[in-house]
Amino acid sequence: MRIDLPLLERRLDELYAIGAEPDGGAYRPLYGEAWAVACDRVEHWMREAELTVHRDAVGNVWGRLEGSRDAGGGKAVVTGSHIDTVRRGGRLDGALGIVAGLGAVQALEAEYGAPKRPLEVLVVCEEEGSRFNTNFWGSRAIVGAIQSGEADRWRDAAGVTLAQAMRERGLDPSHISAATRTDLDAFVELHIEQGSVLESADVPLGVVTTIAGGVHLQVTVIGRADHAGTTPMDLRLDALVGAAAMVEAIAHCAAVEGRPAVATVGKLRVEPDQINVVPGRVVFTVDLRHAELEACRNLTQGVRRVCETLATERGLGIEITTLHERPPVPMHADIRTGIEAAAAKEDVTAMALVSGAGHDAQILASRCRVGMLFVPSNDGRSHCPEEATDLADLELGTRVLARTLERLAY
Repeated sequence: MRIDLPLLERRLDELYAIGAEPDGGAYRPLYGEAWAVACDRVEHWMREAELTVHRDAVGNVWGRLEGSRDAGGGKAVVTGSHIDTVRRGGRLDGALGIVAGLGAVQALEAEYGAPKRPLEVLVVCEEEGSRFNTNFWGSRAIVGAIQSGEADRWRDAAGVTLAQAMRERGLDPSHISAATRTDLDAFVELHIEQGSVLESADVPLGVVTTIAGGVHLQVTVIGRADHAGTTPMDLRLDALVGAAAMVEAIAHCAAVEGRPAVATVGKLRVEPDQINVVPGRVVFTVDLRHAELEACRNLTQGVRRVCETLATERGLGIEITTLHERPPVPMHADIRTGIEAAAAKEDVTAMALVSGAGHDAQILASRCRVGMLFVPSNDGRSHCPEEATDLADLELGTRVLARTLERLAY
């Protein structure tokens, strides 16, 4: 099976140029101008490949190769990824799954003709949540998980509602439910690892066992704002000193739990944020992840407990709120086996690993069988302009993806 590697590279470069930022990287926010241009570009490639193209009610783009017979109840085998990016995003996150998916389908059609069951390439309109505070907008629409009125509740930094942004692209928020699909059999996504496990093990391919569950907490530490010059150290109720101890303790909780547990304090706000005032209030976030539900719950309880203990020891008040909670999602055993068999045909043993990052596959798992394969990220870098993967690994990943789709659709 021949993969057109120059075409793969050229398409990746073309997408990366759309939404290019002056200080490096690309930004394609949901329903923005760069997003629209990128969707048009992929649709053009799909039509060139003689796929039947349509856009659903939220702007997901579907390119379909019809099946030669009604296999599997007519349910479709799908591959793809998301078109949106984070700010200063890299060349491969999301884009690789789209470009490689299209390349794999074209290679299969050239080699074998029409599949037995429908084969589709999916461009997910949004996954990152980098414009509106909602992740997986596209895949949640596909499984019918978007709540009534949700598009009117979310606003971007400029105050534009998601519903307004949809209308600017000719989409009607009242028709969101029309994006729901009930005819999907399997979804397989090729993605960069976005970490350094594969590279450190010197393995060119990974098969995902589970997408880690996650909990987002907001911790508010309440002390007392005092004059920085006149308040003795032993009489202070310094919220930032207490928060600093909590941040260190949170990292220790994850380290003691061991891989794949991770804990990150990514945002911290100090009040009153003055150089000469003892901080009276600190608000910070905690991102906790683990591949096992019970372990994730234990990690969350441990973090809550240690923060409350530290607050009590320092005479500080504390409030801990759960912002978001999502359970781990295992990949389907049949799809995993198919990926491993496809890799074996390329004389490669795929390494089993957990995905610490979230992906559309975890949402689509409620509707169909799902699986993911990873290629290495150089230096473990992602969500940045330095994001890169060796060309040989990109080709291998695309070939294994194609062979996996072959097993499912032909």
